[in-house]
Formats: sequence, structure tokens, C-alpha cells
Amino acid sequence: MNPMNKVLGSILAGGAGVAAGWFVKNSKEKRSTLEENKSLLEKLKQAERKLYETGKQRDEQLKNIKNEINNKVSK
Repeated sequence: MNPMNKVLGSILAGGAGVAAGWFVKNSKEKRSTLEENKSLLEKLKQAERKLYETGKQRDEQLKNIKNEINNKVSK
């Protein structure tokens, strides 16, 4: 094998290694960003559920108060 081909092969192999390392690092960073966003989305979903439950409880309380008032007025 020609010494020039060995050098060229080594350069190409090194470049491929650098490219592979960059790809792995970049994909790992994207994955961690997505995981952080997932937890943020889960927190938002939890807050929405809590808000919904609170609204539902208040609706029930208002219905009970309305029924009490209607019962007292009709008597």
C-alpha cells in the first residue's frame, strides 16, 4: 500500500471518528432537552388537571348553595 494512501486513510478515519462523536453528542443533547420538556409538559398537564378538579368542586358547591336557596324560598 502506498504511504500516501495510508495517510489519506488515517485522515479519513479520523474525520469519520470526529463526525461520529459530534453526531452522538448532538443527539444526546437533543434527547436531554426533550426529556426536560417532557417534565415541563407533565407539570403543565398536572396543573391543568388540578385547575379542572378545583373548578368542578366549586361548581358542585354552587349547585348545592343554589339548591339550598331554592328550598328555603319555596318553603
